[in-house]
Amino acid sequence: MPDLREWITRKIRQREDLAKRAAHYGHLDWPQPCTAAVDVGEGWPLTTEAGPIAEHISEHDPATVLRRCAADRKILAEHAPKGDGWPSHYACEGCGYDASYCPEPITEHVNDCPTLLALAEGYGLTDEQRAALDRPEPERPAPKPPVNLTALVRLLSANPTSSVPPALRGPNWKAQP
Repeated sequence: MPDLREWITRKIRQREDLAKRAAHYGHLDWPQPCTAAVDVGEGWPLTTEAGPIAEHISEHDPATVLRRCAADRKILAEHAPKGDGWPSHYACEGCGYDASYCPEPITEHVNDCPTLLALAEGYGLTDEQRAALDRPEPERPAPKPPVNLTALVRLLSANPTSSVPPALRGPNWKAQP
């Protein structure tokens, strides 16, 4: 599963592709607004239902949808990960930082950005899908083994400072017995 930003990007791409296909369907003069012919069926009264349905469809013509997609891409660009050597998911740059002495990001993980979550909700993101999104975490270094003091004492006692060659001794060298 992609992360939140990739999920939104895919949804925008799908909506753009559909709008472009709709614009070219029937040789419409895209990007001019298109008119829609709605088949409301025999059971619907044409005078009361066809008007609002046709008006709704014409308000969501391909040009309008593509403008909305372009605006959503600007929101994605504004709410991008911090970058500058930080992990790819770290700190939403658009959410900003707190005002303390050592400013911390308000949103530490871009999957938690409230702006991107609201945008994703408009594209139909469900709680189940959100739970399945990738949450890349920074690689943590392997823990260092604890220092074995007994081995360190043996090492130092096996190599007393008296065995340091004269060339490596400094002016204040004091040989240890």
